[in-house]
Amino acid sequence: MPTGQLRSPSMGAPPAATLDLAGWPERALARAKRSLREGLDPWLALAAVLIFGGACAAVARSSAVARSEAAKARLAFRVSTEEIASTLKLAIQHEEDLVVAASAFVTSSANSSPVAFDRWAESVQAMQRYPELQNIGLVKLVPSSKLAAFQTRMAAHPVRPFGVHSLPPREGRGVLPPTQGPYYCLAAAGLARDPAAYVPTRLNYCALLPGMISDRDTASANYAPVLASTSTTLGVSTPVYRGGLVPRTVSARRRAFIGWLGELILPKVVLQRALAGHPGIAVKFHFNSDNSHVVFSHGSVPPRALSTTVPVHTGWTLESFAAPAAGGVFANRNALAVLVGGVAISVMFGLLVLVLGTGRRRALALVREKTGELSHQAMHDNLTGLPNRALVLDRAAQLLARAARSESGLAGALFVDVDGFKHVNDHLGHAAGDRLLKVVGERLAAAIREGDTVGRLGGDEFVVLVEAPGGLETLDGLADRISKLLRQPIELDDGHKIYSVTASIGVAVGNYASPDDLLRDADLALYAAKAAGKDRYALFEASMYTDVEDRLELEGGLSTAVQQQQFFLLYQPIFSLPSRTIVDVEALIRWKHPRRGVLAPDGFIPLAEDSGMIVGIGRWVLAQACAQAASWHAEGLNVGVSVNVSGYQLGRSDFLDDLRRALEASGVAPSSLTLEVTETTVVHNLSAACKQLEAARALGVRVALDDFGTGYTSLSNLQRVPADVLKIDRSFAAALRDGGPSRHLLEAILGLGKALSLAVVVEGVEEQEQLGVLAQMGCEMVQGYFLGEPAPAGAIERVLRADPALTR
Repeated sequence: MPTGQLRSPSMGAPPAATLDLAGWPERALARAKRSLREGLDPWLALAAVLIFGGACAAVARSSAVARSEAAKARLAFRVSTEEIASTLKLAIQHEEDLVVAASAFVTSSANSSPVAFDRWAESVQAMQRYPELQNIGLVKLVPSSKLAAFQTRMAAHPVRPFGVHSLPPREGRGVLPPTQGPYYCLAAAGLARDPAAYVPTRLNYCALLPGMISDRDTASANYAPVLASTSTTLGVSTPVYRGGLVPRTVSARRRAFIGWLGELILPKVVLQRALAGHPGIAVKFHFNSDNSHVVFSHGSVPPRALSTTVPVHTGWTLESFAAPAAGGVFANRNALAVLVGGVAISVMFGLLVLVLGTGRRRALALVREKTGELSHQAMHDNLTGLPNRALVLDRAAQLLARAARSESGLAGALFVDVDGFKHVNDHLGHAAGDRLLKVVGERLAAAIREGDTVGRLGGDEFVVLVEAPGGLETLDGLADRISKLLRQPIELDDGHKIYSVTASIGVAVGNYASPDDLLRDADLALYAAKAAGKDRYALFEASMYTDVEDRLELEGGLSTAVQQQQFFLLYQPIFSLPSRTIVDVEALIRWKHPRRGVLAPDGFIPLAEDSGMIVGIGRWVLAQACAQAASWHAEGLNVGVSVNVSGYQLGRSDFLDDLRRALEASGVAPSSLTLEVTETTVVHNLSAACKQLEAARALGVRVALDDFGTGYTSLSNLQRVPADVLKIDRSFAAALRDGGPSRHLLEAILGLGKALSLAVVVEGVEEQEQLGVLAQMGCEMVQGYFLGEPAPAGAIERVLRADPALTR
């Protein structure tokens, strides 16, 4: 069978492939030019008029809504201000009622004690009914000659805070602030809401508020702000006269004057009660008279606020503020909703008219467009855009027809299969697999000449159809060029995952009668290339029919071999070189084929790996080997067993489950089982392999790195591999006959194993001379036909029983 081993490429990255995509931008431009030549579509003009008219109506309506909403907002603000003013007026009148009641009590009991005043205040529930009231009391005008007697009397009946029934601390003599004058204004009775508002009886109000004397003569109330501990309060003083009526003259007022009725009010309470139910409004509450000017505010005034002023009651006015009414369409949500809704309805109505008017024409155009798309999809692969099997067969028929008319009459086909695609799909995900297929398609398209065809038949199989006037020479060069292009690194995940692939290629060339014959022979050649070791191409030969038939027969037999118990195990001993005793045995599978006899692993394991049947076979081997080891241990034969594990098995997520089941079902100690994995398998996917092997070691199982020295493992990678044993490839033992560098390399590997605390086994020992050299090197364990060939379990058992060191 002619085969071509591929060379490592040195060319640059391949150019991007030009795939057969629909030229929709050109068609769209042509339609636009045609529409301009034919003039404006009347249905389009009508739709534009309807949309424009509707938009104008929406703008007008939204403007009207905005103006109406603004007017409503201003009216609501005025109504809220009137309601607030009315509430404040009632509050002022409520306070005036208290003043009238207090004046009546003072007039009827001009010489009453503070205790009597307290009882009256509590009887009318002054503090409970007037939550804004902080202090109420009576201030009298005391001549300086009677100051001592007044303070003595007040000391016996002092002013106390509300709710405090014990006497306050005794105050000293004199007045505050210290002054000398003909008279003093001192508290004769009073009640405070809390001790913080309590005012000492020594406080001379006339010194603090000189206007009180003039208020007596003018019979007018005085309003003044008073700074309390935490807020500003309103102080109110009202002169009281005997008889309850205000005398007409100043002299009569002085004779009838009793004192001043004083109140301390917290305006914040009154304003909060008035503003309840009117959020967003700030107020300023003014009082203006000839001798009083006070202002109290509540809330913050927004920028550019609406404002209005309303008279409240006898000198009190209210100034209110609110956020300005939304001006314009875009500042008003309702107006904006009307505008957007109106424009949207206009657009939809215009489009509806356009669609209905142009429906038939559009439907026909859409049918033509979709028909073209479906035709393209029916003949092309959805993922890569390359011709599919149907189109490939059609192109192959055309190729054969052209070849028949040419002088050479030769046509060629190359079947291309991506090696390791299943590994990429299983371990890196379907997205990475799809990306890989796309890149392969692009590179194949870049490798061919104009007029040749690249197609995808499905999965990771591609086909290249070429005219081959030069026969095999033409296809040989093309196959080599394709292999080099595919070896170039591929970015599978935006540069984070770089992957290199190889391809197996089957080549068929000749004067074929039908496309099926051409593709069939290329497919058979592909099987031959893969069987020869992948990463190569093979030319079709007639003998391949027999090879394929044999392969299909083996593949069919593998599917039932386990159920029909056609597999059996042999065990090859591993010896301690110094003592020549068995320390372990390696389980080796054989297939007792019904027609071909006993087959060695090389005859069917590669096929089992390619088909995926290695999983079931490997599961059976693991279970059988563990069961045999458990049987030996039960009979007192202390020997471990090694089982080979393929890369396909190791890469599966359920491998550890299979391992646990085999250990649990057999009952064998995990330390008696060694898993042998080839160095090439570990290097192929180091991280994933190490993770699986580490998990196996966590179960107590030992790990051996098989065929060591053939997989190019670096020292850093070797240190990462969770191995207990190094099994040196048989080629090193064979090279001992010749001496030279191989012997020194073997010595280095033995030293490396000792340095890493790994047990080392040299495989392939077949001569006494090899044993002698290995003993001189310090080798401790060997395996080979010279000491022990693979044998059935019974034969191994007899050897074990003959060795006292291996029995209890």
